[in-house]
Amino acid sequence: MARRPTRTFVSLTGPAGNIGDALIRRGTLEWALGTSDELVAYVGEAPDVWLAQLGVPADATILRSKRSVPRWLWLLATARRRPVLVFEAGEVPLDRGNGLREIVFLAETLIVRLKGGVVVRPPRGIRAATNPALWIHARAARLSQVALWRDRASAKLAGGRRVVPDIGFAAGIRAGVPEAERDELIISLRGARPMPDEAWIEAVRSVAADEGLRIRTVVQVREDEDRARELAQALGGTFEPWADTDAVTQEAQLRDRYDRARLVISDRMHVLVLAALSGAVPAELVPRPTAKIAAAFEVIGLRGITRDAEGADTVTLAAFLRAQLERNAEVIARVSAAETELAGVKTELRDTIRAARG
Repeated sequence: MARRPTRTFVSLTGPAGNIGDALIRRGTLEWALGTSDELVAYVGEAPDVWLAQLGVPADATILRSKRSVPRWLWLLATARRRPVLVFEAGEVPLDRGNGLREIVFLAETLIVRLKGGVVVRPPRGIRAATNPALWIHARAARLSQVALWRDRASAKLAGGRRVVPDIGFAAGIRAGVPEAERDELIISLRGARPMPDEAWIEAVRSVAADEGLRIRTVVQVREDEDRARELAQALGGTFEPWADTDAVTQEAQLRDRYDRARLVISDRMHVLVLAALSGAVPAELVPRPTAKIAAAFEVIGLRGITRDAEGADTVTLAAFLRAQLERNAEVIARVSAAETELAGVKTELRDTIRAARG
């Protein structure tokens, strides 16, 4: 009698214009690949270029748009031989209006568990927690065999037990150029924030001049392109647009840039993750920063990379940046340990799946 095929379901939604989202969804996919005979991927409204960014196999079953959710649930319900369900890594919004969505995710979790399958929730962070969405989310997480959190505050909110590095730290460490040859200070800031003030501009310019670094502004999220242009003009640096470059090439070019950087300043978490993977020192220096970046980097043992620039003078801001420049060896060691830890987690989840299928 022929063996019935196994099936893995993985959620891979996200905007094609955000390299960071692609990074962590690709990490999610890598955890799912090879766990079953068949792969079913839900990608929401994502275009074809998104599939190329993530490296989704050509033989995967691709489900798009909310209209495909009933089919997704039907395939889950009819799956045999202990299916695997892998939720996407990243930020989970639990503000008002998300309760119904969380009920659906709880139902998916229950279906897989009742069929003797395995539910995997890669490292996630909770944003804007409200009830009942948080309560439902916490119940579903506790029913999952693998439920991981990328910061301690999120784990505490959901009653979770295991905090691990953000999955972006598994994207591959790059040697880059030797520290003595790194000659760039790279900046990538959110376009939705106010433009930095004169004290910030002068601090960055003075540190770059004193350290012999060229200033370059880059775009890792399409909506930040105008801000990158404005910053380059204000700082006397080089502006590198995204423009018409395809997303796969843009990511490769950004990683090449980070390979040459000594310092990368951003309020985008995965700009700093990719920078650290290339051996550059990450720094968040903006007015009223959120806790997200500091919390995620604290998990890998890198503390103090964030500073609130609100009301600070040029001397204070420059001193912070100069102190970060001395942390190259620490960054490399912490990132290496994070990569090793995530590799161990991936092995554990595959062992869990094998054990469930017996």
